[in-house]
Amino acid sequence: MKRFVRVLAIALFAATPMMASPLRLNAVPAFVNRIFVPVLPQTSNRVEIATLAFDSVVSEPNGFDVAIDRGALVINAPAGEASGYAKVRAGKAELTLTLINLVPYEQMQNGKLDGYRIGDYQPVALKGLEQYERPKGFIRLSDANAALWVSDHYRLRDFQCKLDGGSKFLIIRTDALLKLELVQHALNADYGLAFDRFTIMSGYRTPYYNSKIGNETTYSRHVYGDAMDVFVDRNGDGRMDDVNRDGRVDTNDAKFIKNVAEDIDNSAEWGWLKGGTGAYEANAAHGPFVHIDARGYIARWGA
Repeated sequence: MKRFVRVLAIALFAATPMMASPLRLNAVPAFVNRIFVPVLPQTSNRVEIATLAFDSVVSEPNGFDVAIDRGALVINAPAGEASGYAKVRAGKAELTLTLINLVPYEQMQNGKLDGYRIGDYQPVALKGLEQYERPKGFIRLSDANAALWVSDHYRLRDFQCKLDGGSKFLIIRTDALLKLELVQHALNADYGLAFDRFTIMSGYRTPYYNSKIGNETTYSRHVYGDAMDVFVDRNGDGRMDDVNRDGRVDTNDAKFIKNVAEDIDNSAEWGWLKGGTGAYEANAAHGPFVHIDARGYIARWGA
């Protein structure tokens, strides 16, 4: 009898999707049409936007079940490494959600996933911030999902780690993508600097790769998926453009972008995306660039 009760309990547990910690956003810019939503497989994943209530589900990708619950979204994700676009309505807006299943962190063995060297994450969150908690999982980069749009101007492959391997994994944070879109929009709307997208020099780094290139910071935001080293390159020469229009390309162009990111950090509406910024000088390997992240507190460095 005890064995029967135990088997029944396991069966009931398996039939009920586990609840993942929700993705909570304070707001979404009015000009943003896409939101990146990483989800855990075979789990009920919740998405909440404090200033916006979801009204209806227009479409959902195969295998995913997307529903409305008191203005929030509940996304029941299938098994495996599924992905696709869902469309939902919120007020007058129709938003596209990019849903991507994560490979759970617990599947990593001895710092590796399918032979790909990831390394170790710190067991204690820096300053107790959620942004520094161990990641829930990783996205496997594949031919099937590399071209997926994770925001209005950026694809999944744009943020991949430079560490090669037969399998490749990465992390991206939704709040960082929103901040990147905000900086690009501000440069265009406020300063007349129109460009298709930032060139991303460095996005995600595995802790192993981060250490391999000489970075001693174990809490680097690159390993948590919300740091981006970027520059504007409209002419395609692989280096920063003269974005401040002073007739030269130098560190002042990186500082110009840095100042725009800092304005966002200091704004009443978007200060919840605050983070680190740093302007870097050119060297023999690259032109000037700027680091942007959404770590949850203000940090400034660089030229």
